Amino acid sequence: MKKKQGGLKKLYNLHAWVGFQLSLVMFVVLATGTIATLSNEIDWLLFPELRSSPKPIDANSAMRAEDWVSIYQSVTTAYPDSKIVSMNKLDSDYLTFRVVIENDELVNRFVQVDRWTYEVKGDIPRLTVQRFFRDFHRYLFMPAFPGLLIVGPLSIVLILSMYTGIKTTRNWRKALWRLRLHQGPRILLSDLHKLLGLWGLWFTALMAITGAWYFYEFVRAVVDVRIEPASPVISYNIDKAPSASELLNVSEFSEIVTLAQSAHKDWEITSFFNSTSPTRAIQLRGVSNANPVIRNRAHRVFFDPQTHDIVESWSPDTITTQAYINEYADPLHFGDFGGFWLKIIWFVFGIALTAMSLTGVLMTWKRTKSNALTRAQKFTLPIFVLSSVAFIFWAMRFS
Repeated sequence: MKKKQGGLKKLYNLHAWVGFQLSLVMFVVLATGTIATLSNEIDWLLFPELRSSPKPIDANSAMRAEDWVSIYQSVTTAYPDSKIVSMNKLDSDYLTFRVVIENDELVNRFVQVDRWTYEVKGDIPRLTVQRFFRDFHRYLFMPAFPGLLIVGPLSIVLILSMYTGIKTTRNWRKALWRLRLHQGPRILLSDLHKLLGLWGLWFTALMAITGAWYFYEFVRAVVDVRIEPASPVISYNIDKAPSASELLNVSEFSEIVTLAQSAHKDWEITSFFNSTSPTRAIQLRGVSNANPVIRNRAHRVFFDPQTHDIVESWSPDTITTQAYINEYADPLHFGDFGGFWLKIIWFVFGIALTAMSLTGVLMTWKRTKSNALTRAQKFTLPIFVLSSVAFIFWAMRFS
């Protein structure tokens, strides 16, 4: 019994130590990830151009080839001498379509097109709330190296905290419902910490597992063994090859998107990427209507920019098992596969997980009565200095 109690004491000390020493960087990553969950909706509030008109009663739930052609035609009419670089359907029906074009007056801006009327609503800066918090959460504004090298291992810390928390929580059935409000702040913090942790256990596990997967993906990329297959390289006749700035007219685009629609069974095209060089394929991405959880790029079709013939296509049935699993990471991590109310659930549990970081720190602080930063906390401060410096260069890309 003494040996068991000693083991639990060590686990509790490890749980408190990890949560307290890494509290600064963990709190920032958890808080920014939580806000990132609803960042498109925050942008919807800030930018009228992002607000699509109400969905018609008789409208199809999935984009059709003719919808793509109508949007393409609206943009080419509004900007007749500008090449369309990419077109993306955002994750909700109330958000307008996002288009990037080559235009000196619209450098670092998105053109937004109404999802249902095909009207060009205007343009917005590329530095949106969504972009800010996604990059802050994932990279701390740094390049992938060292940004992901700092953020990625926090998923392992989250797994360790979850395991030690479960092992050291006694009477968890009581803790699920207990919140003592009148027995002092330390008891209240302890009850709140356990209550949030137990009810949010599934969410913490999901964030830890998907976060660990991102770190695994990054490590493979560092050793140049990528999970995602490489896009096809186009061979071309140098005398007949199109230039990178050559425009696709509406008729050519209609031909491409119609052919792409028939390349996979029961799928919806969600994005279009034009060729940026003679050796880079025109690419259309999408998702199966039968699987809403998978990322909206799991299906792809590649076109020769010169002949407009299909040169390659991918689907979950043709990619590797790891590449297939990889397509589930983003939807599960951010909850953007089930509409607005599912995002709200992810946001609420994200707040709870962030609050656990704060309550854990306060509990440890009240126990140790330490007002000074510990040595480990001081070692994390340079991370925020690096992040602040990196932010300057990151923001310059959008200026």
